[in-house]
Amino acid sequence: MGAGERVAALRRARERQARIESATARTVKARDSLNRTIVARQVAIERYDERVADAEAACAAETAELARVCRSADAAAEILGWSVRELRRVVKSDRERRTAADEPLAGGHDADA
Repeated sequence: MGAGERVAALRRARERQARIESATARTVKARDSLNRTIVARQVAIERYDERVADAEAACAAETAELARVCRSADAAAEILGWSVRELRRVVKSDRERRTAADEPLAGGHDADA
C-alpha cells in the first residue's frame, strides 16, 4: 500500500467517523425528544383524566341538585330523559363523593333517591 493509498484510507476513515458521530448525535437527540414527548403525553393524560373527573363531579352535583329541587328522583329522571335507576346512581355517587370530601350536602337534606 503506497503513501497515497494510506492517506486516502485515513481520509475515508475520518469521514466515516464523522458520519458516525453525526448519526449518533441525531439519534441521541431523537431519543431525548421521544422521552420528552412520552412524559408530556402522560402529563396530558393525567390532566385530561382530572378534567373528566371534575366534569363528572359537576354533572353529578347538578343532577343531585335537580333531584332535590324537584323533591323527586322520578320527576328529575323524567325531565332529563333518564331512567330513575340511572339518576339514583348518579345522586348516590354525588353523595359518596361529598361524604368522602367531608363536604356537607347542599340544603342539608337528601334528594328523594
